[in-house]
Amino acid sequence: MSGLQAALEMETVDTLKKRYAIYFGVRPKQIRKAWLTEALAEGLSDEAYMKPYLQGLSDLERAFIEETVFNYKGFIEKSRFEAKYGDFPENKERHGMFYYGSRLAESLSVFFYSQERYGWDSSSIKMPDELLVVLRELVDEPEADTLAVDTLPETLPDGYQVFEREQVAQSEFHALLMLLQDKQIKVSDKTGVASLATLKKVAKEVHEYYDKASCREAKGMEHIVSFGWLRMMGNSKFTRQSKTTLVQAKKTNNQFADNIKDIWDQWIGNRKFDEFNRIDNIKGQTGKGKRFFTDVAPRRDDIIGYLKDCPSGVWINFGDFSKYMFTTGSGLDITTMPGYLYIYNSDWGEFCNASWDQLEARYLRCFLLEYAATLGLVDVVMAAPNEEGVYYDDFGDMECLSRYDGLRFFRLTSLGSYVLGLTDDYESKPTESKVTSLSIHRQGRIVFDSHPEPWEQQFLSLYAVKSKETDWKLSRKKIMEATQVGGSVAELKAFLTDRESQPFLPEDCEGLLKQAEANREGVKLQGEALIMSCKSKEIVDLIMNDKVLSKWCQRLGKLQIVIPQNKEKAFRDSLNEMGVGVV
Repeated sequence: MSGLQAALEMETVDTLKKRYAIYFGVRPKQIRKAWLTEALAEGLSDEAYMKPYLQGLSDLERAFIEETVFNYKGFIEKSRFEAKYGDFPENKERHGMFYYGSRLAESLSVFFYSQERYGWDSSSIKMPDELLVVLRELVDEPEADTLAVDTLPETLPDGYQVFEREQVAQSEFHALLMLLQDKQIKVSDKTGVASLATLKKVAKEVHEYYDKASCREAKGMEHIVSFGWLRMMGNSKFTRQSKTTLVQAKKTNNQFADNIKDIWDQWIGNRKFDEFNRIDNIKGQTGKGKRFFTDVAPRRDDIIGYLKDCPSGVWINFGDFSKYMFTTGSGLDITTMPGYLYIYNSDWGEFCNASWDQLEARYLRCFLLEYAATLGLVDVVMAAPNEEGVYYDDFGDMECLSRYDGLRFFRLTSLGSYVLGLTDDYESKPTESKVTSLSIHRQGRIVFDSHPEPWEQQFLSLYAVKSKETDWKLSRKKIMEATQVGGSVAELKAFLTDRESQPFLPEDCEGLLKQAEANREGVKLQGEALIMSCKSKEIVDLIMNDKVLSKWCQRLGKLQIVIPQNKEKAFRDSLNEMGVGVV
């Protein structure tokens, strides 16, 4: 129902009398409902009455009308308004007028009416469309909300740490591919979730945010990046599950950014896994509560839409970003029945009146940290999950609500801009991190002048073996393994020359790298083969002299021959025709 007249007719006579007195400033001459309804409908539609009435409202009340008309589609959005303005126009007196469950200021009550008879739910209270049209001509449109950007202080508070995820994502991706190649990743045959042993193994190959758990409610905080990588890799076209082992299924592209884009796009379309399930301290997500959860795909799309508004390379305070999403009317809703969710006791209904910060902001943190940041789409600044000011427990004595509570700042990277479709090409930007100088000695020995950065160690570990904290040695084996899963001799050489003060590499090191590049595709696997052992030399000669069989076979020793696996049936049939059996 949107008509003003119809909305007024839904009200009682007593309510109409109060509205008349508030709006016109005098008691009504008549108390018949038809007369009251007609008088209010005409008065609320008349600019001669409406203009002075609006001028008599307080600044906060006028701001509320402006937001309602232009941004709230006529509904009472108390939480959104309060988040933006820090206050809400309501009666402060304890015995004040309660309007459909909320103490909306009496001066504003004349604008809002139920859309349903006996509709006491706040979602049924709305400004009639006819009134919206009138007010749109009389009130100013509020200034558009803007997303605040930030500059990190030169010295971060104690416990804060910057993680430049874009620069480590590539080496982590290659490390994962090497584990896949070696069949080192074990997962559940039913759920596809990695075992704890696998998470610990992967954590050694990636740059995690935390070394160990510092908050008893944040179990698994030391495996956030590992879990994110395994979830998204397991969902990608690059892997397949063979019983309890995740193995490589398809060769990756030459361009790292395109591989990440493929992984991201496939993850965004995955409806089988809900990131909110990772906020495991919030119970009630299964059972009855499960069927009220919203579709994950629109949730992700909503967040991505806001991420696209972020300027690339600029730090954003997570709290500001979350508030911006909320106040501008983000469609991010976790569940339509939050009352089924709880922390301590399912009978308490702890989330019946759940706020954005309690549910949606928790999901947002997980999505940004475990998925977007893992792939390098955003860099992040982290504190401990139980850092003061990160989490306030309304329910009991918890130190933190989730392992993701420590996210404080993030920034969209060049890789993120490319993956989200904001740029047509990917070009990595120079890193802000410290670059540790080194010297290269004979036989591929590398000596850093000081302790190298964690990401430098991670990159170099793909191509070299560490002997001491500052001493490494290039490994032919590792170089070959890395280049087979997307690594590059050129990027290794660039890493070394950028840190070496000499303008050239030692001759033997240069030769090693040149040979590695030349032999990178020295042997190509064409397919699998079968080894056949023959009973006598006469049978070997019979096969090798046959016009058909000799095309497929090669000798292997005196009594063995090798044939392609896909020729096994034809080989058996030919031997049987020759009177030679195969067992």
